[in-house]
Amino acid sequence: METKRFGKGDVIFREGSLGNTMYEIKSGTVGIFAAYGEPGEQKLTELEAGRIFGEMCVIEVYPRSATAVALTDAEAEEISTADLQAYFAAQPERLLSIMRGMTRRLRELTADYQEVCGKLGEWNSAEKAGAEKSSGLMSAIRKFAAVFRGAKSAELYDVR
Repeated sequence: METKRFGKGDVIFREGSLGNTMYEIKSGTVGIFAAYGEPGEQKLTELEAGRIFGEMCVIEVYPRSATAVALTDAEAEEISTADLQAYFAAQPERLLSIMRGMTRRLRELTADYQEVCGKLGEWNSAEKAGAEKSSGLMSAIRKFAAVFRGAKSAELYDVR
């Protein structure tokens, strides 16, 4: 484990990159973004001292699902896959914290999914009835397309 220092605006890791580390914030604030630096950029969350991020990469070898950026000067403990056993042996409560965070995100994703399904149902009903789709409905669908498929993919789902 190693303490890393990041200046305001530093990219800690990028969406789509491979990694084998997670971070525990010691000081400062870190933002988690979808489509960072691109049209349609979305700040998904803002994390402060004590929070852990990047844990999905150490649990499962898979590309990063978002970009992490230091919103202020920040320090974070970098924990590699090789360090996990020692990290959790020294702080077993952190495992429960990670599990709670992941289940919270899963609940939020499930709620978003249910909302998307509802909006698509409204869309289909309007189409079948030959009714005009409301701008609010189109806006909601665009929002979900941008967040869940990335800003570039949202253009593929151009909803009129």
